[in-house]
Amino acid sequence: KKAASVSDLSPEKLQAPVAAQADAHYARGHALEDSDVRAARAAYLTALELQSDHLEARINLGRLLHLAGELDVAEKIYRQARTASALLSFNLAILMEDMNREADAAAAYRDALAQDPQLHDAHFNLSRLYERTAQPREALQHLLAYRRHVLQFGE
Repeated sequence: KKAASVSDLSPEKLQAPVAAQADAHYARGHALEDSDVRAARAAYLTALELQSDHLEARINLGRLLHLAGELDVAEKIYRQARTASALLSFNLAILMEDMNREADAAAAYRDALAQDPQLHDAHFNLSRLYERTAQPREALQHLLAYRRHVLQFGE
């Protein structure tokens, strides 16, 4: 066997093992969520250290931080995402609601719906948010969209 040349070490070839390692840490974190949240968070952090754009690790870590009451840290994790995701935007919207930042929450729900118009829970939550902020027309619009989805597909 001969040693690899520099041309054999393309960025794609070098990133593949790193991505596999990040996926392994993500899978470990996912498996640990119900039994050891601290270890799950650490696994997700390791996945992100290896691959900063690992979307699933970012979403799950943000959710765990949110559930633990670490709202500012969760927001930072979500906002550092380089890849758009309806689920990430949806989770960010819920976080913004919990931080009493209604305008930011509405924007994140709208972003989630722009990425996935079938995300009926975003319609429901946005309807509630608009109702609380005295925007009845917008509230009704999103409640009707939610209702249409439920009637067509069920919950």
